[in-house]
Amino acid sequence: MIKLEKNLEPAMHELLDPQYVVAVARYEGVIHWLLLEPENLLLDWEKRREEFVAAGYPYPDLRAVATQRSGIVVLDQHTAAEFLRAPEAHKLNLEFLRQVLLERLPSAESWWDVGFLFPIAFIDFDSKRFAGFYQNGPRFERYVPDGWEGEFVDFANTYPEDVFPVADKFWIVDGRNLLHELNERGRALEAGRAKN
Repeated sequence: MIKLEKNLEPAMHELLDPQYVVAVARYEGVIHWLLLEPENLLLDWEKRREEFVAAGYPYPDLRAVATQRSGIVVLDQHTAAEFLRAPEAHKLNLEFLRQVLLERLPSAESWWDVGFLFPIAFIDFDSKRFAGFYQNGPRFERYVPDGWEGEFVDFANTYPEDVFPVADKFWIVDGRNLLHELNERGRALEAGRAKN
């Protein structure tokens, strides 16, 4: 197998950079895989600003902050198309993610060894719903636009097929759920450590 790091070095470098996170967006029935700066998962920057100001903290001018997101202060169903075309929304290829996972799978002891590949958010522009599933950082689901639902939930395993189809999950390969296998490896490793 050709080393993906050689052939896709720029994409791999960005994916491994801790300043970025992977997210999924659903817009007009199409799933988009994105590499984003975490701030872009705060959909409503007006709400974030209001919270800071109410607590007595300064907050930069929203126009200045919005330059980080192509001028979009509130990312919702009305600004989704513009955002998905913006340079800040780095598109990821499903097959690229699958190939990187398959290359690293034999040496991965658990999900933690390849966690950088997996999405921490699902932005469903079609049903005005945001789901976050992450281990640290701001509570992204608190900053959703008015009329949206925000929740902290394991969307990778709980969202129905009509919202997040199996065909759009890079960790499902030939009917095998590699995410589940990685989680089981991690459990077995922890159980082994607990016995010692």
